[in-house]
Amino acid sequence: MIEILDDLDVLTRPDLDPRGLSLAGARLGSKAADTVARGSVIEVTLSPIVHRAIAGSGRETEYYGADGEPLSREKVVENAVETEGVVHFPGKFSYRIVGGTVVGFAMYGGERGLLAHFGYLRSRDDFLDVFGTPDLVEESFDCGELMGYRHHYRASEKKVFWDSWNDHVGSLNLGDFGAR
Repeated sequence: MIEILDDLDVLTRPDLDPRGLSLAGARLGSKAADTVARGSVIEVTLSPIVHRAIAGSGRETEYYGADGEPLSREKVVENAVETEGVVHFPGKFSYRIVGGTVVGFAMYGGERGLLAHFGYLRSRDDFLDVFGTPDLVEESFDCGELMGYRHHYRASEKKVFWDSWNDHVGSLNLGDFGAR
């Protein structure tokens, strides 16, 4: 088992088996109830019991159920861990949970959090030299402007977004994180 926090460079391998990885102690494919550090979760998204959430810069997220009543953060975290949802942690990473199982990891934030490790990559050519040739590349446009490239690596179930505006790795997903 390779702990990503101990060896971030493992993420560059195009043929990496994601089932041999853990992130902050949770193994991809593990039962979330046994591995997710609930006390470290800073936010939950896509929880089936949350029908409305209020969040904002500098404020703790408020969660509300279908009846409009407030839900405690602990209840929302526990529901996500037991059923499904995305749990977010300090350091700009998340786990996707489906059926109580950790099925995907996401790292984001560009030059903050875990992806700051790849800050030395200052061009897409540098990125491709380190991460290797992807199986599929998709251009990402917004309002006619090229925002970056989504690089798909099938063997490692990895998707890496190269942010062309800021010239850095903008996000990296492993396993099933819901996006193609």
